[in-house]
Amino acid sequence: MQEIHQSFTHDHDWEHFRHVFEQVHQRFLEKLKSHTEQLTSNDIRLIALLKMNLNSAEIASLLGVSQDSLRVLRYRLRKKLNLAQGENLSSFIQSL
Repeated sequence: MQEIHQSFTHDHDWEHFRHVFEQVHQRFLEKLKSHTEQLTSNDIRLIALLKMNLNSAEIASLLGVSQDSLRVLRYRLRKKLNLAQGENLSSFIQSL
């Protein structure tokens, strides 16, 4: 976990992570982008971490944000993905 944290924010390391992630979760990002084209690279990073079933504290640490900021990021992501109010973001991501 510490190794991921140390290098996750560097763009080169993110590209390596993304390459490995796509090998493990084939076509996941394509399916995700079919729902919306509005996703930023930060949105995709958050979604990848959610797909890995990391908890909020771990995700906040890896992204270098507070847990309150993470709640805002998740809320904005739900809006971009047009999820209904009661629909769970993590469940949606796992179903893709």
